[in-house]
Amino acid sequence: MSEIKKSERSESKLQTVHNAYKIRTAVTKLAENNFYFDLNKINDVVEQNTKNITDEKLKEKAKKRIYQYFNNQILRITDKVINSACGINEHLRIANTIFPTYMSEFEERRLELDRAMSCCNVLQDELQYAGECLYADLNRFTSLVIEIQKEFNMIKKLRQTDNRFLKDIKQ
Repeated sequence: MSEIKKSERSESKLQTVHNAYKIRTAVTKLAENNFYFDLNKINDVVEQNTKNITDEKLKEKAKKRIYQYFNNQILRITDKVINSACGINEHLRIANTIFPTYMSEFEERRLELDRAMSCCNVLQDELQYAGECLYADLNRFTSLVIEIQKEFNMIKKLRQTDNRFLKDIKQ
């Protein structure tokens, strides 16, 4: 039995991967629910943008185009956030398979961790965009955004602990 209390232990590499998987699952659930977009607000936008059109055919055409725009944005955001969430997992797994003995391997491992951090940032940005521009319920995203930030910080710590390899690196 370890004499170090669980609360005093640092995060393990596997915890970082496990957290990335939880984020991916949460993003998938958000996508399944169309990011909790508020259809009433979208309807209000459509009505506001078409209220001055008097010709009924043009008005219906404009409404159809606006709804198509929102639908395209939902599809684009869905693809982007799922790819970003998958990217976090993918780059972490690649980085964790590299045990550097040469500087080029160390740099490749670091690049993969950087890419995972980049995916965290892209994911946060897309969720922010969904909430602000596409009338999604931001309250549903709060815990996920906190998890993404926690993941970003864990990856950053993992990068810092990788400096332990430097003393044994062969040029």
